[in-house]
Amino acid sequence: MIAEKATEAIEQAVCYELQSIVKKYGAVYHSEHEAYAVLKEEIEEAADCLDGINKNLAYIWALIKDNHIKKGYAAIKETEQYAIAMAEEATQIAAVCKRFLETIDGINGDEK
Repeated sequence: MIAEKATEAIEQAVCYELQSIVKKYGAVYHSEHEAYAVLKEEIEEAADCLDGINKNLAYIWALIKDNHIKKGYAAIKETEQYAIAMAEEATQIAAVCKRFLETIDGINGDEK
């Protein structure tokens, strides 16, 4: 479980990211199709980070089994960087979802 303060920081990061998106592109998407495309792109970018993490994890495990973990320092550091990038992508995904919901509310006259 993540610390409560960390959760608050994540929620704040999502708010900042949404504000940035709205400032650059407006409060809503032009269509559901545009919103879907942006959401899909962000999810694919997060998946790329996860792929990198999993690749490194397999390498790290192989080093551990061969008692050569000291050779894994760079892979562990890279995994950390992938995790940070993945957190950034997840933040963007959450912000895009919020903007997507605003788009749907605007199209459907605030029906939920």
